[in-house]
Amino acid sequence: MMFQKTFKVKSNTQLKGSERKRIKNEIAKQFPQLTDTDLQNFFPNKESMSAIKIVTHNGDLGMIYSVQKLPLIFELEKMMYPTVYMLWSYPDILPTFTIWPQVFERLAGGADLMLPGIVLKCQMHVKAYGNLSKGASVAINMTNNKAPVAVGTTALSSYDMYMAAQRGKAVKILHTVGDELWSYGMKLTIPHMGPPNGYEQIGGVSESLLPVNELSSVSENVSEVENKCDVNVICQSVSDLEMNSKTDDITTDLSVHQEGEVLETDAPSQEEMGVGEQTESEVMDKLLLYCFLKACRNSTKKVEFPLLTSNFYKLHIIPACPPDSKLDIKKSNYKKLSKFLKAMENLDIIQVKEITKGVESIMSINLGHEMLKNFIDPIVPKSDEQKSDISSKAWKPAITELYTVTAAVLPLFSQYGLRKGTNLSIPEVRKYVTDYVKKEKLQDKQMVKINEVLQSAVQDPNTMAVTWEDLMGLIIGRMSRSYEMTFSGEKPTAVKGKLEPIDIQVGKRTGNKKVTLINNLELYGINIQEFARECQHGVAASTSISSVPGKKSSQLLVQGNQVLFVGNLLMGKYQIPKRYVRGLENAPKQKK
Repeated sequence: MMFQKTFKVKSNTQLKGSERKRIKNEIAKQFPQLTDTDLQNFFPNKESMSAIKIVTHNGDLGMIYSVQKLPLIFELEKMMYPTVYMLWSYPDILPTFTIWPQVFERLAGGADLMLPGIVLKCQMHVKAYGNLSKGASVAINMTNNKAPVAVGTTALSSYDMYMAAQRGKAVKILHTVGDELWSYGMKLTIPHMGPPNGYEQIGGVSESLLPVNELSSVSENVSEVENKCDVNVICQSVSDLEMNSKTDDITTDLSVHQEGEVLETDAPSQEEMGVGEQTESEVMDKLLLYCFLKACRNSTKKVEFPLLTSNFYKLHIIPACPPDSKLDIKKSNYKKLSKFLKAMENLDIIQVKEITKGVESIMSINLGHEMLKNFIDPIVPKSDEQKSDISSKAWKPAITELYTVTAAVLPLFSQYGLRKGTNLSIPEVRKYVTDYVKKEKLQDKQMVKINEVLQSAVQDPNTMAVTWEDLMGLIIGRMSRSYEMTFSGEKPTAVKGKLEPIDIQVGKRTGNKKVTLINNLELYGINIQEFARECQHGVAASTSISSVPGKKSSQLLVQGNQVLFVGNLLMGKYQIPKRYVRGLENAPKQKK
């Protein structure tokens, strides 16, 4: 992909007079659908228009035309292409292919669009892919939103796509939401325009504006969303807990026993799980609050705030769970971490704030609160309380990439008693698929026959047989991504979405001074404040931590090009696998 990696800016010139008019005329020629009024709206005379000459990471020369720092057009080899920002206002100026939301994750990761990834709104026929020539400019949108998320050129003509029988490459991707060209602009969120025409029954999901970092959360099939409407779940409202905000009432409700002036909260035992008069959700509520109090009381004393709520849950609440119990917030009455933390905030135990849109952090913990002052863990002796502080330890993480069973592949995996939402590793997916094919005797030499069960994953009635490789690709393409990260001494935690690598970049600041920018440290359980101190001491350079819009993790800045030190620290002390560290090639070359 052209803009997956950082490009170099050779020059940035503000256009005036005749040059500005020439560019607008060229844009009008290449995009005749745009009227003079449209061009005037996009390139108003009173707004500054810039021509930015760039060199991409693979050495290609190009131009970006922007208005008020918003890139609208990019030019490669004398061909102009609209950016996603421009397409959001005029989505019909390019022919469009539609994909499942899961496929966008692959495109954003640098992959080109393959023919099996295109969702056709009609049966396969000679004009199913339109009437395009090879190398034509196209846009990519999703079944649940007609707003384009990628731009590219066709790798085959429409007729050749039809003749390829859904095998091979369809579109060479040049630009996507979330890449470096998108980041060069204002990082606007994707507007929701409703499903594309003809796809209303496939992807008509009602969503508000979707931040880029939350695309994976809507990557499940629409039928999964619809099925949720049939589930009759009675949730305990936050207001119910607020009514019990007095310490005596709450301690009674949580089976807190008073001995003298010390309150001791019992950890729920396995016998309490679903027996007696307590429901499973009530038992999970008790376990959740117990782990929360224990985490606040013991393991966050040395933590610096703000602290991401997701990291607080993964690194502090889950490790506080007793060995004979398993914490699952979805089985509690709260269902979501945000609802539980809101209830705790209403009790004045913690303070939560949304620093960036959609990303919440804990700003402080009120250790003087009666429930925390009087909390004693009956399982961990007092002398061992300091051992529960895991924030300063660097343990080797075991990372497993997982794929989640969705409605599209449920008919296959339900044969083995698996339910929707079950997480599987690649070997497990391969094992179940292989077992099913052998059991049903579907193998025909190097091909696999497609029966009704496999048809739900392939979703093309004209496909009668595929290769093993294509079958695995189609099935995995219909599953959503997740990952499981395990630290020594902790229980594994499954997280939705694709795991972003730790990204190390080298930028420039005032005076042409180089700085090293590190992203996604907290996703790997790394205490970013401690990591910053190690960089300060290791390279004798100043550091700063800042929030980046649209990112779930804070960004660390270290003065100078410190890529080599940071890489060695991550792969040495923190034992992060090299494949999860991106940007090591930016290290200064060693002198011979």
